[in-house]
Amino acid sequence: MLTYKLHLIRHGLTSANTEGRYVGGGTDEPLCDTGIKSLEFLKNTCSYPEVEKLYSSPMKRSTETCGIIYPEYEYTVVENLKECNFGEFENKSFDELSSNERFTHWLSHQNEFVPQGGESNAEFVQRCAEGLNEVFIDMMKSNIHEAACVCHGSIIALLLSMFAYPQKSFQEWTSDSGCGFTVATNTQLWTRDNVMEAVEIIPYGWGEVLQRMQENG
Repeated sequence: MLTYKLHLIRHGLTSANTEGRYVGGGTDEPLCDTGIKSLEFLKNTCSYPEVEKLYSSPMKRSTETCGIIYPEYEYTVVENLKECNFGEFENKSFDELSSNERFTHWLSHQNEFVPQGGESNAEFVQRCAEGLNEVFIDMMKSNIHEAACVCHGSIIALLLSMFAYPQKSFQEWTSDSGCGFTVATNTQLWTRDNVMEAVEIIPYGWGEVLQRMQENG
């Protein structure tokens, strides 16, 4: 049976990532200089897989990452893989929000509490699941057997915790910027069971590079 491989890649760093701000689907922030340099380092030091098609979240930080990692490809935007909208908490740091009772309640009750102008956890989960299904169905219909999708760390962790084997928690599927996981499935496994296998970490060679960096301080 034919296998479909999808490389889920987290976008590069933004200023919000380095400053600890909550930037979701309501803030279309580009990559920062550090993020661009880090992606270029990854591309020159490691190896990203060859693909037949490239998908992306509509956010600038994802589409700009596509242009650095896969400059020779046009990307197909998947609206449903946009980051969660944090509403009233968008673009604010933890320090700014720490005395906000609504923020504290949100952290404790994310499954029940919806930020003003934002998106509920249930809506976000459903939307992301639909986005992944859009990608796999498009691959199957278009006879694409290997593709990459650049999106957001939270979405990658969510989708893997929902659908991937081996089964792990959301926290166990975290990925560094510019990195991610390769998943594989086939028509029967996906359309019948919504199951995929987490195959490996990408880019290839990142583990060795990270180990050398840690050894060198």
